[in-house]
Amino acid sequence: MNIRIKKGSIGGTIFSPSSKSFTQRYVLYSAFSGKPVKLNNISFSDDEIVSIKIAEKCNAVIKYDRKSMTINPEFRCPDHLYVGESGTSYRLTMGLLCARKCRTSITGEPSLATRPIETLVNALSQAGSKFHKKDDGFYSVDGENASNIPVEIDGSVSSQYVSSMLFYYSIKGEGSFIANNTVSTDYLKITESCLANFGVNTYREGNNYKITSEKYSKKTLDIEGDYSSASYFIVLGIFTGNIVIKNLNYKSLQPDRKIIELIDAATGCINIDSTGIFIGKAEHVRKITLDAAVSPDLAPIVSVIGIFSEEGVRIYHYQRLQAKESNRFTGIVNMCKSFGADVTVNESFIEIRKGQIKSPSYIEYNDHRMIMSAIIAGVIAGSDTEFGKCESINKSYPEFLNNLKKIGVDIYFDMNLF
Repeated sequence: MNIRIKKGSIGGTIFSPSSKSFTQRYVLYSAFSGKPVKLNNISFSDDEIVSIKIAEKCNAVIKYDRKSMTINPEFRCPDHLYVGESGTSYRLTMGLLCARKCRTSITGEPSLATRPIETLVNALSQAGSKFHKKDDGFYSVDGENASNIPVEIDGSVSSQYVSSMLFYYSIKGEGSFIANNTVSTDYLKITESCLANFGVNTYREGNNYKITSEKYSKKTLDIEGDYSSASYFIVLGIFTGNIVIKNLNYKSLQPDRKIIELIDAATGCINIDSTGIFIGKAEHVRKITLDAAVSPDLAPIVSVIGIFSEEGVRIYHYQRLQAKESNRFTGIVNMCKSFGADVTVNESFIEIRKGQIKSPSYIEYNDHRMIMSAIIAGVIAGSDTEFGKCESINKSYPEFLNNLKKIGVDIYFDMNLF
């Protein structure tokens, strides 16, 4: 799907979509733990749908009511599972399958098979599970001998490895393990919060984790709005003004809530009250520094600010971006240069500063965060750019283009390329 955009008079209110980080954890844990739950405010992004299909494949009975769903789990080990392009679903499900002593063949999209998971496989192997790497790059799991003996895992590549082990031991009822060098630790807080809502206690002392379980009664949980999705409109707002975003939890555990503090410190144009977040046009944008080891999903959209900012943006630990849905380090450099930015790369950081603004003729990415960031850059630049492979947006934000239209951006679809 290819589109072109035309910037109109920007202004209006949008609702941030559901946080897929929360949705995926709740859906998967309910299905594998046998604990029923009702979830409200789901956007049904591609990644959320992957987790829902996994739950149904594990024999969960799911009833839908608009943006709500009720999960009544009747767990049965699946012979096969499809994890799509969702790294979260893949890694969390790996630990859950082992904990339930399943023998399951996993498959998914080829791009996901290239992303790292071996560290998690090694840790689960220590606890007794067996794995076979298939020709497609995905694994077959044999958890028949899975135990709750303590293991040690390195979390320097992804915090999802550690979250998977938390799920693993909680399904076992109790256990302990060691997690070293963990990155993106705020995502672990989301996992711990999810488990707490299912009656599971997690205790952490340094690198040591201990898990115990309590009684559980069925709950109704509201999925909060997603800060990483809201970040696209926050960045757009500082260059256009007049954007209001609702459905965000101001006390959220999401690491990408940092976008509010980051942007407000650089512009002073964000106001928050009980009704929403108000973004005004910035008179001046001060230099912005982002640590990609802490907030990797913010790096693409924050880099857009550098394209239009005299003082620029610096992104540290950009190496963390090379193991995401795409090599986002390369994607960011290419995108920013295509819009005319001056880009400097050294061993410590990427620096992006405003150059001579250009209007690239064509940009495409398979990566949802890269293509949304590029579209926002195109709106700000007022470019006449054709954007390709926009269907990837559905991975996290199905309403992205509709929300752009709501605030005054005209979108033209190339019907010949459907």
